[in-house]
Amino acid sequence: MTPPRIAIIGAGAIGSVLAARLCGAGLDVTLAARGDRLAAVARDGIRLTDLDGAHHASPAVTEKLEAPVSVVFLCVKAAALEAAIRQNLAGIGPQTRVVPLVNGIPWWFFDDLGHAVEAVDPGGKLLNMVPFEQIVGAVTLMTASFEGDRLVSTIPHHLALGPTVPDGPRPVDLADALDAAGIAIDRADYVRPIVWHKLGLNLATNPLSALTGETLAQIAANPASLARATAIARELEALAAAWGARVSVSEGLGAKLAKAGDFRTSMLQDAEAGRPLELAPIVHAPLELAEARNIPMPETRRLLADLTARRAA
Repeated sequence: MTPPRIAIIGAGAIGSVLAARLCGAGLDVTLAARGDRLAAVARDGIRLTDLDGAHHASPAVTEKLEAPVSVVFLCVKAAALEAAIRQNLAGIGPQTRVVPLVNGIPWWFFDDLGHAVEAVDPGGKLLNMVPFEQIVGAVTLMTASFEGDRLVSTIPHHLALGPTVPDGPRPVDLADALDAAGIAIDRADYVRPIVWHKLGLNLATNPLSALTGETLAQIAANPASLARATAIARELEALAAAWGARVSVSEGLGAKLAKAGDFRTSMLQDAEAGRPLELAPIVHAPLELAEARNIPMPETRRLLADLTARRAA
């Protein structure tokens, strides 16, 4: 099998981990980045410390893709997705697989129901830009953060990939490349329940950590925070059930968070840095879907109100 030509759009923590590991495995990798981050990677490469030790990789970098590649990993936040895809449309040909590694509800999630979720795809612009049949359903089960000019990841690299509809095509052609890069693959029969489960963990912890300043282990150790996180997880379980998915997030949540250790969620990192929070896919989209099914999510709404008030103060 011919090794794929891989492009990674977005040089944040997850995109940089992928670029470092794939490039380190000798694969053909181009990282599309912008501004200071593009200049930094072009000058210094990517320095990654993970469970396998220290790595230094120097992938090709560009401001935008100029020709179609085999696989495009989308590693940008929801608010930047439309601009990032539009800028790199030349890289997405008729045979290109598009793998969105995004938080929360992805824009493609309800394409089969005939409408986009406005919180993550106003007007369905993303659905119109990327053909649904070229999308590989994906859930990122890995974490990373920047510590100065160094990238740190403290859990195994793990992605879940699978069909976006039952009995849909399976992305088996990506497995060899990811395996060579030391990234474990969960080949799901159907990726949507995994999206719901990951959303439950994100919804229960990300906005709460931004509000309280707590790491995951600190949330687990604080009875008030853990009670709030558990209540939100239960609301998400009810929402998922209303849309036909059974997930269990609340059971044993404290133990899961304690095991994660003093990990600072992406929203906590953004809050500390004064950056906008990724609320649209993680909070606003679930609330939009809850309204469509008349599912009350009072604790989630209270948390959003508290967080909004704190940010405005």
